[in-house]
Amino acid sequence: MPPFGRIPVTLPRPHEPHYDPVAPRNVYYDPFLGYAPSPSTDTVCIPFATNRLTPVPVQPGQLQQPCPSTTPLTSSSIPVMNNGIHKLGPHVNFAGYPNPTSRAAPPNEVPYGSLVRYMEPPIWGVIKISNIPYSITKQEIFQFVGRQARLVPGHAVHIIMERPTAKTMDCFVEFASTEDAEETANRINRIYECGRAPRLGNRHVEVELSNQEELLKVLFPRAKCISWENGTPKVVENTDRYSTGFTGFFTSEEIIGAIRHAEIPQRSPFGAKCPQRTYESTISTLYKFPWYATDMYTVHDRNQLFELTNRHIRSLVSRMEKTKTVGLDQRLLRELLYAGLNCPVFNERQKYTLCIHAGEKSEILKLGDMSKWFPFDTLVYLPGFDYDTCAQLYANVIANGRFEGACREFPNNFPEDNTTLLSPFGRIWFEWPTDVAKNTLWVDAVNRETNVLNCLLQSGSMGTIHRPLSMTSTSSNVSPTSPITDKSVPRNENVSRVSILQASSRRASECWNSGSVLLDTEGVWSQKVFFSPPNRFRTPSHRITHSSPNCLKDLNQ
Repeated sequence: MPPFGRIPVTLPRPHEPHYDPVAPRNVYYDPFLGYAPSPSTDTVCIPFATNRLTPVPVQPGQLQQPCPSTTPLTSSSIPVMNNGIHKLGPHVNFAGYPNPTSRAAPPNEVPYGSLVRYMEPPIWGVIKISNIPYSITKQEIFQFVGRQARLVPGHAVHIIMERPTAKTMDCFVEFASTEDAEETANRINRIYECGRAPRLGNRHVEVELSNQEELLKVLFPRAKCISWENGTPKVVENTDRYSTGFTGFFTSEEIIGAIRHAEIPQRSPFGAKCPQRTYESTISTLYKFPWYATDMYTVHDRNQLFELTNRHIRSLVSRMEKTKTVGLDQRLLRELLYAGLNCPVFNERQKYTLCIHAGEKSEILKLGDMSKWFPFDTLVYLPGFDYDTCAQLYANVIANGRFEGACREFPNNFPEDNTTLLSPFGRIWFEWPTDVAKNTLWVDAVNRETNVLNCLLQSGSMGTIHRPLSMTSTSSNVSPTSPITDKSVPRNENVSRVSILQASSRRASECWNSGSVLLDTEGVWSQKVFFSPPNRFRTPSHRITHSSPNCLKDLNQ
């Protein structure tokens, strides 16, 4: 299984500030509805969850290999892509936006950023197995290559599926080095000396040495005008007058076809014979997508892959609950979930959504309560920080910050009239609109959100705003304000015990506060109130976002 969490990267460890919460540990705070009523005092400190999985420390100069598709880099050896070669239509140009200098903290001490900056093309060795049976499984491939084979950690076996028809094609296996792949191919082909051919099931198979270029070309067959050089995509000149040239590594039809193969398996005879193949194809796509080529895919491409992963998890959980099908088990669900959690472009609230739909309580506890309120769309948490102190400290600074550059292209979608939403990051929620995301390259989106982060940190640390954006004040009657309009909204003081235990109408996910005596997580989990809360608990400001767990159904009905 691939390691849970994020890609381990060698980053300087920040200086941990001294933090001593003044509130007792038994004080319960619901990020949806605020504080629990306390007759003794009205001044409490927000005891956010401290159950985040502490990142494994990485020694200086030590490189780890978290998954077969990426190789971690130090911050001084970031691969340089060919900027300006490929342009996806009239994409939004952010060159005119200000680029403020983050005077609140050095860049290496900010726990938010982009993980794709530390990725480079894969260098693994590859072998290709042709003419495999349609119903072949990964376990059979592992037995075929032998226990002595040095496979890469994580997802090493890629069984290619034709996305429109769900037909099983060839199989590729990744090794720690090219020498290991060559040694395994020669060892398997020695059986020809005995007058026989290698067999998998009832078929004779062919084993040959391959490379990353062939693997990526087969995984993304719809990528036109692309040349894979050492695992790096390069745009070539379009010589076909009837071709649109390079428009992406996959098409919307491929995504829709892969989703339908999972939700309607009987639509294809190949999908009915091997129902787990479409899920395995999604796992391989997430691990092998060229995330390091940040100027060749858009924010909408990321959103489509998240929708694919999210729908597959929901479909797999539903089929596992209804029937017992060979190949659709808990192991496959965890592999699919870990592929999403290890994806470097999925933000924290998207990862929280995947855990909610997968029903993994342990992984939800590891992510922490603040993940579902993560305010940025393309930025993520960086490894190497103590999130029990740093994340909460920076969240308070962001909540006290102010940003004046919101516009239609990059709006603040936090609902101003919903007083029950109390985010630790303040009343900010950035999410790229669909029409803008289709024309915005990933590198431009990251730069734009980094500028916004710098503005919030700078203004929050300098105290340029007089009223806090979240309930971080010591007074219980302080009203939250909007970072765009700076208008105060009234706070609802009459909060019943039932409403405290009930999940928010906007966020269908449940708050998992470790050590709380007011919240019975097991009872709430069995009722699944975070999927579809009763109508009487909903507010008129209910919203469904791209990364919200309550998109299972239309809750307005």
